[in-house]
Amino acid sequence: MKLQHKAWALVLVTVGLCSLAAMFGMRWLVGDSFSQLERERAAREGDRASRLLSQQVQGLSATVRDYSQWVDAVSFAQGKKPSFVDDNFDTSNMGYLRISEVLIVDAKGKILANLSLSTGPSPELTPVSPERVTVLRELVNPVLADPSGRTMLQTYRVQDGHLDLVTASAIRDPDRPDEASHGAILMLRHFDEAELQRFSELLMMPVRLSFDDPGHTGEPTHLAPVDDEHENLHAVLKDQQGQPVAELVLSLDRQLYRAAQSLSLTGMALSALAGLLASLLLVVLLNRLLLRRLQGLHRDVQGITERGPTASDRVQVPGKDELSALAEGINRLLERVQRDAQAQREGHERHEALQVQLMQSQKTEALGRLTGGIAHDFNNSLAAITGWVRLASEDLDTEHPSHEALQQALKATRYADGLMRQLLAFGRQSAPKLQQVRLTNLIEETRQMMASGLTRECELVVDYRVDDDEVLADPTQLQQVLVNLLINAADAMKGKGRIELLLDQLELPLPPGQALPPGAADLEPGRYLVLQVRDHGPGIPPEHLDRLFEPFFTTKPKGRGTGLGLSVAQGIIARHQGAIGLRSEVGEGACFMLYLPESRHDSAAAPLTTPGGGSDQGRQLLFVDDDQSVRHAWSALLERKGWQVTRSRDGEEAWAQFTQTGKRWDLVLTDQSMPRLDGVGLAQRIRATQSPPPIVLMSGHANEVPSELLQTLFAAVLHKPVDANELERTLQTVLAPS
Repeated sequence: MKLQHKAWALVLVTVGLCSLAAMFGMRWLVGDSFSQLERERAAREGDRASRLLSQQVQGLSATVRDYSQWVDAVSFAQGKKPSFVDDNFDTSNMGYLRISEVLIVDAKGKILANLSLSTGPSPELTPVSPERVTVLRELVNPVLADPSGRTMLQTYRVQDGHLDLVTASAIRDPDRPDEASHGAILMLRHFDEAELQRFSELLMMPVRLSFDDPGHTGEPTHLAPVDDEHENLHAVLKDQQGQPVAELVLSLDRQLYRAAQSLSLTGMALSALAGLLASLLLVVLLNRLLLRRLQGLHRDVQGITERGPTASDRVQVPGKDELSALAEGINRLLERVQRDAQAQREGHERHEALQVQLMQSQKTEALGRLTGGIAHDFNNSLAAITGWVRLASEDLDTEHPSHEALQQALKATRYADGLMRQLLAFGRQSAPKLQQVRLTNLIEETRQMMASGLTRECELVVDYRVDDDEVLADPTQLQQVLVNLLINAADAMKGKGRIELLLDQLELPLPPGQALPPGAADLEPGRYLVLQVRDHGPGIPPEHLDRLFEPFFTTKPKGRGTGLGLSVAQGIIARHQGAIGLRSEVGEGACFMLYLPESRHDSAAAPLTTPGGGSDQGRQLLFVDDDQSVRHAWSALLERKGWQVTRSRDGEEAWAQFTQTGKRWDLVLTDQSMPRLDGVGLAQRIRATQSPPPIVLMSGHANEVPSELLQTLFAAVLHKPVDANELERTLQTVLAPS
């Protein structure tokens, strides 16, 4: 569909929608205005009907007031004029006053007279039924309860499907206004069909009463349409307590509604005609002033697109307005396309590399949290196994057939310890033990170790291009990374080929125009040592590059690899403030680059304790660990060395034993993660006492304790699982005289 046709369609649709909106807006506006007029008229009629009915109640109240303030009424209430009722409330008088029922009581509420005028051709006076007397007597109570006699009752009441107008007034002597009331007179008028007909004639419109759910809208009046010609107005009538009792239903005509319908249709027709004329005019002007020039611009741009952005063509649009300015902008844009294309490709490549590194970092962090969560329980179990196996090994002679099996079990526990340290290093949960390391020495030690056959028949070629090769690192972890890369290189070449190791330097930032090597994008400025491990195998397939550092991802056959090696290597190098990069091409091998910050001797950390000697025979040791197997196994080992060991399940129990047994403790050996009171809390309490003994922390969660607390609270720190010889050497060192 051409732009010209789209513009025409857009104009027609837009104007059509606007016209349609104007039509419905006109319909709504007129309808709403006339609806408001109808509501106002209904409110006036409802108010007029309510006021007319209220005037009838007030007229009845005036009649009651006249009788109640008559001297004869006072005398009758006092029992002095018994003919008062017969003289004033006969059938003719009550019919003239339109009184249906009369009730007269004295000041104590005693019934003095009650009359009811029957309806029909021959009205008669009869007593009010006892049930009605009881109801009317209750209505008079508020009037009698007012000692001033000024309370008037004016209300509506529904009885047996009829509406009653009820009024009552206190009987008072007009010459003695300060006296208390002598009783009360209640008059009631049945608002029957005759009264309703008379009321309709006054209003000049049909009126009826409704007793179905009066006042259900919550408003004094509301409209209920019947058809297009009529609607009913409901006016709520309320009693003296403000509760709805009935509704006056007035039948109103809907002349305003019909006028609104006619006016709405006329307005909608005019809006539609105006929209049609506006659409035609806009289409003509748009086509003449804009669309033809846009078509010329489109032809020029299409031609440039077909010939390529490097062509010398330029867009030509006559005139001096926004379209001509757009053409000039397109021409300037074409001039910048070639300059920006190369920069855009380079920026896209950098962005992709950063995105891949971010995804790998997030995956590594997730698996690291999982690893740290199981490390504590695993280390406790491993420590208990090591202790019991060590006890069994010491109980057997070296010639015993099971001695070798126990030694193999100890080797297996050490292997499990190394595996856990790998997982913790991957998850960045265990801090590296940093010291000054010469990479050349580390590489040579690794070469000798790999000569045992780990790289099979591969040839290792090393090239050192630096003199200052020291870094601040954990040598065990770095060697673990290097061994893993060498084994991967040997596996990639099927055990035959040449593996090249190159040690060089890199100083960041690089000079302008020089591209960053792989993996160095996130490094801070400074000097780095770069160790490259390159093989000449088939290379890494492109579809595997993004997943290479994912935990448990491996391309090796089942049983040949766990998929943790490169993930662990990435975690270790990151903990050393470095990075790892990869360059690989299919058919030309792979090259891994390790970046480590160059170090100086003055940045090396001092050891925590100073080696020494000493005897532990008969010395008191408080051993605290929440794992029962660890407590029993290592307590037995320590007792064999001559220690007097007291065991505690947690910090609170240990603190009680420390303060209440009266022993002089030579040393406290405690775990960190325990219920009630952890190792740091126990150490803080003990260090606050006078002449506290040395405290040694033995835990798999020592890295979670801030370094300043480790240095101030503990004489030494051991990471579970602990070798028995290492524990013995540490305890002797701590107790050695300084």
